Amino acid sequence: MKGVRHLGFARTFHEECLDASEALATRGFNLGEGKLLAVHPYGHRNPFLRMLYASAFDFGFAMMPLTNLEQLSEVPAGLDLVVHYHWVHRIFDDLTTASAARVAVGQFLDTIKNLKDSNHSFVWTVHNILSHKSRFPDEEAELRGEFAQLVDHIHIMNPQTVALCEPHYSLDLKKIFHVPHPSYCGVYGDYISKEQARLTLGLRPKDKVFLLFGELSPYKGTRHFLGQVDTLQNEMNGKARIVIAGQEGSSDFMEDIYRLTAGRADVQLHIGRIDDQDVQTFFKAADVAVCAHTAGLNSGVAATALTFGCPTVMAEQMAGTVEGADGYISTFEASEMETIVSACANAFRVSQQPDCFEVLALWAKEYAPAQISTRFFEALGQRL
Repeated sequence: MKGVRHLGFARTFHEECLDASEALATRGFNLGEGKLLAVHPYGHRNPFLRMLYASAFDFGFAMMPLTNLEQLSEVPAGLDLVVHYHWVHRIFDDLTTASAARVAVGQFLDTIKNLKDSNHSFVWTVHNILSHKSRFPDEEAELRGEFAQLVDHIHIMNPQTVALCEPHYSLDLKKIFHVPHPSYCGVYGDYISKEQARLTLGLRPKDKVFLLFGELSPYKGTRHFLGQVDTLQNEMNGKARIVIAGQEGSSDFMEDIYRLTAGRADVQLHIGRIDDQDVQTFFKAADVAVCAHTAGLNSGVAATALTFGCPTVMAEQMAGTVEGADGYISTFEASEMETIVSACANAFRVSQQPDCFEVLALWAKEYAPAQISTRFFEALGQRL
């Protein structure tokens, strides 16, 4: 893996497969029982993948990042390999025109068909209806629809995924298995107090703090939420404090954010990459986390917030992605952004319940990465 395997020596995928098979053998899984799980694309900075595969070896799977699909030609004979695909839209990363995107779709699908002829099994996790920053929505919808027909199994985290994707492409119910998004229990640092977190951010103990966390991009709904802050202040008797933290977006978008927040003492901006050890500062300081985006399937931010004991505001269509925390999610109507104010007010009331933190701590343990990973591999193993 990046930062580990590539320090000082290069390894072929063939060699990694042999090592993975040997590692499975130490767990008692022979060639007919153990399976290699080739993951593509593998995001080294995204903890979700490590969380999802936490229990892999317990179920006879050895996870290996797959840099490109061409590496599959290097798999040693006799080894059983499963390809787990995630963000399929990445085939468009370096493209600038719709015509090039259409060509890329055809080439990619042909590659998958050829690989299927080599008896590789394919699993796809559907993270989004379309990618958040989709530049080629028509081509991407075609890609997803055709890919859904080719893969053997489809993993969803939001039970509404099929219905939400249907206007764009279809998913075969027979291929689908549902395993929810895990909590982030044990993933981020979690050792400072709420008081210290607020002191660090310059927030007072009685402030009513609403956090918008994550990359600053148009799809996040930040601009629309900021348009409701005055109404929220009326609801919160002027005590609302808005904290916005995340990686800087495009220059045009950031100009809008700076304009909307200029001169506002009730809004803090923390622009830049947030270190893993600083994640706790923002979520522990907050009373409520606000996921203001109106389109999407799943939210790692919501799962992170709930892990830190922070009730969450989400669009109605996304609420199902976080299983088991219904009473701590307040929803708004995606088509009516003004409803986010009442959702925020309700979430704040929930945050003041005496047992809020304790209940969510129990939720985080129940949905910890190892627990959800176990559910994932149990479900996948039954299908292979």
